[in-house]
Amino acid sequence: MSLRELASRSKSVGKGGRGHKGRILTIKEIRRIRKRGYNAERQLVKKLRAMGFKSLRVPVSAPSKEPLPDVFAVKGRSLIAFEVKALAAERVYFRRDQVEKLLKFLEMFELYENKVAVLVGKFPYKWVFKQVGKVADYVIRSDERSNIRLDRI
Repeated sequence: MSLRELASRSKSVGKGGRGHKGRILTIKEIRRIRKRGYNAERQLVKKLRAMGFKSLRVPVSAPSKEPLPDVFAVKGRSLIAFEVKALAAERVYFRRDQVEKLLKFLEMFELYENKVAVLVGKFPYKWVFKQVGKVADYVIRSDERSNIRLDRI
């Protein structure tokens, strides 16, 4: 690789990010992906409220070390923290550090008897909910079934 290619690559990485298979994303693509996630979080909050939960979207625009979920909901003595990913792909990936933050968030609330960490994959025309209890990398596929029923909490 030439110096010119290295220099142009480092400039473009500063403006955009890396996408699937290491491809450099444009600013427009990054905005579209973020908007899709934002809309999925808002839709989830509406679904939860319709089911009787008190729910809230946590607007965190940049990755942080603070253990904050994308959405959390409360119903009775139950607290649920959600990490939401919305893609048009067939699978979504959740890194172990995202899951660890979710579980740390739940540890702060000792008053709640039932604390649940849930990973959410929003696919076109389908939601998949996966309850998790340990720190690890997770993948949710669009053909999976949810392993948790929110209406039973």
